[in-house]
Parts: sequence; C-alpha cells; structure tokens
Amino acid sequence: MHKATILIVDDEPDTLTLLREIMEKEGYQVHTATSGQAALHTFVDQTPDVVLSDIQMPHMDGLALLAETRKRSPLTQVILLTAYGSLSTAVEGIKAGAFDYLSKPFALEEIRSVVRRACDHKHTLEEARVSIQPLLPKGNGINQIQGNSPPMVAVYKLIARVAPTESTVLINGETGTGKELIARAMHANSLRSDGPFIAVDCGTLTENLLESELFGHERGAFTGAITLKKGLLESANRGTCFLDEIGDISPNLQSKLLRVLQEHEIRRVGGMESIKVDVRIIAATNKHLKKLVESGKFREDLYYRLNVVTLHLPSLRERVEDIPTLIDYFLTKYTQLNNKVITGVHPQALALLTNYSWPGNVRELEHTIERAVVMTPHSLIMSHDLPLALVAPPALPDQSPSHPDWKTLGQLEREHILKVLDAQQGDENRTSELLGIHRKTLQRKLKEYGLR
Repeated sequence: MHKATILIVDDEPDTLTLLREIMEKEGYQVHTATSGQAALHTFVDQTPDVVLSDIQMPHMDGLALLAETRKRSPLTQVILLTAYGSLSTAVEGIKAGAFDYLSKPFALEEIRSVVRRACDHKHTLEEARVSIQPLLPKGNGINQIQGNSPPMVAVYKLIARVAPTESTVLINGETGTGKELIARAMHANSLRSDGPFIAVDCGTLTENLLESELFGHERGAFTGAITLKKGLLESANRGTCFLDEIGDISPNLQSKLLRVLQEHEIRRVGGMESIKVDVRIIAATNKHLKKLVESGKFREDLYYRLNVVTLHLPSLRERVEDIPTLIDYFLTKYTQLNNKVITGVHPQALALLTNYSWPGNVRELEHTIERAVVMTPHSLIMSHDLPLALVAPPALPDQSPSHPDWKTLGQLEREHILKVLDAQQGDENRTSELLGIHRKTLQRKLKEYGLR
C-alpha cells in the first residue's frame, strides 16, 4: 500500500521536530522545510500528498506557498497552521483552496485526524480522475461569498473539498441565502469549469414547461413545437446543471430526473431515442426533503441520489457577525455602480441593520443597501435611509379582548410620521411642512421614538 508523503513547513525548529515525530509515528513518509522556497524545492524530486504549512513565515508565507502548490500539484492537499488565531487569514486560505486550517497550539489527535482526512481526500480525487488541471484561486467564485463566521468557514471548507469531485450536491437553505452563488463557486472550482453552468428555477415553471426546458422536445411533440429544441440538461453537457427548488418538481419529473442520475441519459419530449449526457447535478431547496419523502411527496430513491453530499447554507440570523462585512461589500458595490461617494453607515443605522431579523436573508440585505445608496443625499447611510420595516418595527396590538386590533393615538401618530418621513427620503423640513408642525416639534417626537 502507498505510504502517504507529508511535507511540513515551518520556520520554528521545535514545531518541525514535534510534527515530524507525530507524522512518522502515524506511518507517513515525512519531509521538512524551514521556508516556503525550500518547500518548493522538494517538488522537484517528489510531490507530497499533504503539505502542513505555517501561515506566518518570512519571504514566502503560507498563502503564497498554497498558491504555488496549487499550480504545481493541484491534487496535493494543504493544511495551514497559525499561531495567531487569525480567522480572516485562515478563511482566505480556505477560499484559495486549502483543505483545512489549525490554530496553534493544536491538539495532537486533531492534527492526526485532519491529516488522515486530507490523505483520504487526495486518494479519492486520484481515483476519480487521473489527470487534473490546476484550479487557480483568482476568479474562483468563492471570493464573491462574504463572511468569516464559523458557519461560513464550514461552507468554504466543504466547497474546497467537494468541488473537484463529480459528486452530486444538495444545498439546503432558506430563500435568499445565496444557494446559486454557492453552486457557481463549486462549478468554478471543479474539473468542469471550462464547461457550461446552467441554472434552472424549478419552482417558477409549470410541469409541462419545466419538462420541455429540462429535456427538450422534438418537432411536433405538442402544439407550438415547430422546431427541435435541446433541453437544458443536454446543453449543460460536460458542465454543471443547477436545479434550484428541487422540492417543487412533480412525481413524473422526479422519475425522469432519477433516470438522468442513474443512467446519465435523457429523452426529449416526443422523442424515442435516449441521448447520453455528461452533466453534474447540483440541487438546492428551502424545503425539508426528508419530510417530503416521509409524506410521500418526494421519491426516496431520488432523495438519496441527490443527497450524496449535503451543504447547509446558514441564514443571516445564524451568522449575525457577518452582517457588517456584508454591508461593507454591498456598499462598495453599489456606490461604484451609482457613482456616489458614501463613506459608511451611521452607528444608529448599523444597529438597526444588525438587529433586524432578515427574513429575506442576504438578498434582502443587499436590496436594502442598494436602495439606501440610491436614495440617501448624505455621505453616510442614515436611519431614515432604511426601509420602514427596519426603522419602525410593527407596534404591539392593543390587548383588549373586545378590540384586539385597535391602536393608541400615540402608535398611530408614530407610524404616520415615519411613513411621511420615509416618503420624503428623510427630509425633515419637507416632512414637518406636510405634517403641519414645526421642525423642532418633529425632531422632539423623533427623539421620543428613539430614532434620533
């Protein structure tokens, strides 16, 4: 049996000695290097299966070594080590293709386990494809995904591990969490990156139209089919087909999709000939497919075919610490698109954005920042630049048993003032004129409402 080769890179001699002893006791063939440049020299004689590299090193740091390793030996798995607990640097490494990262001081069993999994992963890749092209970190799609929270780090790791394989992936997540963005990142980091990426929203099309879109149709197959049409699965040959909202497809289409996954072939609507297709399926849903299986609404055999690898995409409520990072990202994006100079977000507005529940997740946050950038006349995003849903949470209903929907005059006044202020884009002078009150009175009331 092949003895895996481990290359340990660290400018601290004590760390090199310790890691060498650990890896040799595990039965690995071990090489060491005290710098990134020295590590690259070992690639001339022998390509390591796994590289254990410190991040903070002079001249060539761990991220630079990772990039060079990816170019020279894309199958080699890189594990980054850091004594600084820098999560942002570790995330940057994961996005660039590192298998994992470990913070010093690390537990011995933890490093044994991670190295073992990295070796297994490389072996899986070798069995799946003999030849592989380098996967470069620039433009790999993951850089568009924002966030350093632990749930997102787990997402980055899974993308890095699963993308180069041919496995079917099922992405679970609420609406607006960015499931298509994840699918595109997987495609961009896969062996199919030069092929097409085709996305299909299964929840917006009728059964007949979706069948025609997915499988294509022959001329004369139905009224209006005046020409032959290739389906999207056929068009995605040698590429990736992303099936969004897979939980909404009918039992008939579930059966046909199962055939695609089992036999790798399709049959056009109205056609008799089976057509071979080489396509990777990435599916996504905001529903609980297991419960749909239990209720008989989704085929169990299709569920297990799709559920080879499952990726849970966290809601924004599960990663609140990422909201400021996302705000900065969208603020930069939309100020450039709209040619505006906006330097940031007022602390009060940032508090409103952070404390909001975001039922629409990242998509809702993005639209909110885009609207604020377009509407604000200021150099900062202010509270009154935000939608009313954020600025004025729904008032609690009167608890009277006879009239539960009645509101107090104070509640009605508050809502009315905020609606007018929002309609006037935060212009207090114009708002006070329309309300027929002095501007100082408006300011006093806004202060009473906790909005100044």
